[in-house]
Amino acid sequence: MKNDFKLGQILCERCSLKRPANQRYYYVVIQEETNDKYLVIQAINSNSLYVSGASLNPSHPEQDLIVTELKASYLLNQEITILESFFNEPVISDAIGYEGNDTVVKFTPVNDDLIGNIYYEIKSKKNSTFTGYLYCDFYRKEKFYK
Repeated sequence: MKNDFKLGQILCERCSLKRPANQRYYYVVIQEETNDKYLVIQAINSNSLYVSGASLNPSHPEQDLIVTELKASYLLNQEITILESFFNEPVISDAIGYEGNDTVVKFTPVNDDLIGNIYYEIKSKKNSTFTGYLYCDFYRKEKFYK
């Protein structure tokens, strides 16, 4: 059964809707379902099942997932992936701040990646701080074919 989830859409698990927005598990669509490819989503924030940046092919997306709105503040104090602005490398750590207003997160395809519109500050395990935009790999070379 083909679902209607589109590239860059933000999803959350239906079962997590009972939790506050800042405690939900968020995902982004990195590959749309077609006749020859499966739907692939990527974890935006680390959770009890997946680390930020993990890609997965959900078994029953139309039953388990729902399109949702994600505001910048919902990811504070959660482990996320950013594209670090100085070295241009992905870094995963806890979000400690963001620039601008508490706006809705949107992803835009850039080359082989999805880049968010929110510029976050994260704290590394060694107490260094890094900044960069919310980031998701497309993994075009590792598509999930039917």
